[in-house]
This record gives sequence, C-alpha cells and structure tokens, in this order.
Amino acid sequence: MKLLRFLAPLLLSSVQLLAIPAWSRMTGTSCNACHATPTWQLTTTGLEFLKNGHRMDATKVDPKDQKWDNYLSLVWKGRAYGDSLDSQRTGLATTQKPATNFEQHSFSLYTGGALSDRFSYFTELYLNENTGSTSGANVVQGDAARKKLAEAFIQYNQPISKDLFLAVRAGEILPGILHVFGVGARSAEQRAIVLNDPLAGSTNTYRPFSRQQGVDATLAGKHFEGALGVVNGSSTSVTNSIDADNHKDWYASFLYDFDAIHTGVGVFHYDGQYSNYATANDFSTALSFDNKFKKDGLLVRFVRDKFRVVGTYFMGEETMAPGTLISGLPVAKTKNVGFYGLVDYNFTDSFGIYARYDSLDPNKDVANNSTTMAMVGLNGMLYQSEKSGARWNFEYTEKMAYNHGNITTAGAEKFKDKRYFFQITWGF
Repeated sequence: MKLLRFLAPLLLSSVQLLAIPAWSRMTGTSCNACHATPTWQLTTTGLEFLKNGHRMDATKVDPKDQKWDNYLSLVWKGRAYGDSLDSQRTGLATTQKPATNFEQHSFSLYTGGALSDRFSYFTELYLNENTGSTSGANVVQGDAARKKLAEAFIQYNQPISKDLFLAVRAGEILPGILHVFGVGARSAEQRAIVLNDPLAGSTNTYRPFSRQQGVDATLAGKHFEGALGVVNGSSTSVTNSIDADNHKDWYASFLYDFDAIHTGVGVFHYDGQYSNYATANDFSTALSFDNKFKKDGLLVRFVRDKFRVVGTYFMGEETMAPGTLISGLPVAKTKNVGFYGLVDYNFTDSFGIYARYDSLDPNKDVANNSTTMAMVGLNGMLYQSEKSGARWNFEYTEKMAYNHGNITTAGAEKFKDKRYFFQITWGF
C-alpha cells in the first residue's frame, strides 16, 4: 500500500485534466505517480486511489495526513482556438462566427479525501466557467459565465475480506466505469462525442458523461469492480436540477482486469426515462409522452508501459413521440449506436501524443444523420512538483456531419468543420 501514498488521480471534472496537487503535498511526489504523464491516463496506483474513494487506503487513514492543504486545490484553465466552418453549412454562423478566440475557461475548487477509517468525500465546484457563448439566451449568470457544483458525494467503504470491499456513494455522482473510460482521466481535452453529445434531434438530453443525484454501490475486488446505482435521472441540460418526474433511473456496470496493469474489459447498462412536458422539465405543464430509453456499452483497454489503446461501443434505444413518422411510416422506437477508439503514447514524462476517432449515429435506420470526428493531439508538462503543476495540450479535430440530419430526418449536404485547440491547465 506504500505506492498509494503518491499523487491522487485526476478527479471527476467535466473538463478537468490536471492531477489535484493537494494530495501531492501530502506525499511529496509528482503527477506521474498516478498518471501516465503527460497523456494523463491513470496508472495502477491512480486507479486504486480512485477506487478507494480518493484515499491511500480504502479502510485506514493516518491522522497526520489530515491537514487542510492536503484536501484542497485550485485549478485554472486558459484556452486559445481557431475554427474553420465548412462552406456546405448554411446560415450566418458560416460567415460570421469568429475564426479565432481566446478564452479564460474556468477557475475551480477541488476538495476531498478520507474523513475517517470508513468515510471519505469529494466535491468539485466551479467558481467560474465560461459558457462559450457571446450573447443571447445562452449567456447565463452574467458575463457568459456560470458557477456550478459539478460533483459531490460521501463514500463509505465496508471491508469484506483482504482484497474485497463494498463502496457506497451518495450525492451527485458519475458511474465510476465511465470516469476511467474517457469521461475523467483522459488524453484529450475534448471528450468523445459518444460520451459527451446528446442525440441530434432528440428532446432527451441524457449523455453518458452526465452527473446525476442518487446513490450507488460498488463491490471492489483485486481484479474486478461491479456497480449498481439509482439516480434521479434529471435533465442534463439543467445543472444540479432535481428530476421532473417520479421515475428513478438505474445503471449497472462490471469491469474485469486481466493483468496487474489493468488491461481489461467492461460492460455498462443505463435504464432511464425522460418525461416530455409542454414546457421542458416543467411538470406543471401538460405531459406529452415518456421517453423510456436504454444505453448499453462495451468498454475495452489494452495497457502497456509507454502506451495504451482504449475504446468503447454503445448501443441505445429511444421511445419516440406518438405519431412520429420516419420515411412516411409510424415509428415507436429508434436505435442508436456510437463508439470511439483512442491510442496514446508517452515518449517521456513530459511529452506525449494521441489520436482518436469518434462516431455517433442517432438512428441506425435513417441515412446521412451520423456525426464523426477525427482527432490528433500533443500534450506535455510545463512542470510538475509536489506543490503544483501545469500541463499544456494541443488538438486538431475534423468533425463531419450532415446538414439537418437527426434522429428522424436524413441529412442533406455533408460538411466538415475543423478546429485548432490549445490549452494550459494549472493547479495548486
């Protein structure tokens, strides 16, 4: 367990890509103890730390480590990017969107760790996050920025045997298997679209990366983790919203590791309901219909010292509004698919490369409605120490879709948008 006294892993932020230096101060080590720097996937030590509840030992804590500066970190992000929209697009955005932008993206607070031998906690609070909007209805809380509580939970660990314990979390949570397969600790800043984007044309805004309020329990062994959770299933378009219907969503996952460095395979299932009211999420207005939906995923990773290959494949089902017609025929349910595949390689502890390919099809039975994205990236450490650290990353993406293609409608012209993206993340 001495290895677990190293730097804590990347936490659960929607965009967080820097290890939290508070635990580094506790142990006097740098980022690469828990992360395969700089591409940032979690190492064996980091995965164990995360599983234990952001602590070194799942069932013990040293009182000498319980100092406030070992439980609190501040993280800052700055960006610059350039966009090139395909001429096949229509509308003013094609010609009037700024080609380049600077963005002070966020300033956030992270706090968490062991409270006692059994209890621990984690909280991620954005003091300021840029919305990416310039004006209009999308500007919230003033100055195109917002404050939000991204994730917050209490965790209790109950030992069962030497290599087996039960972890119970309550609060605003993310399924743990999704954190380690592309939502949290990851090479790229921009998440895979199958995890991050809703289905085009659907009123249901559920996305696998969504944090939701509820409780889950994970049986954690030496080579496996099995989890079951129950959550409100609130609309992900409203930060920290309480659900607008009485139905509770649930999810289950199982992950098995084949070796000590966590080459493994996992499965994930989500069963939910999104209620469509005359006014979105307002149960005082008329109920149009309930969208009972499902999402199933296969998740795989192959890990070696300098590189790793990670991929997911998701299949889903959506309930459509009564009377929905596709190609002139009534349709009660639709099926969607999506996947991503990523490979990264660390040349040194300070420089790495990665590439990823994404795909999301909101309805398999409709042509010309899918979105794909190809990405290549570089990342590196400006510096890392036991007190703080800074990381940079550069990404080039080409995102391809069809005009007006969505869950019910075949698209027209295919277009390709390009983006150059640079970010510096600093933490203390």
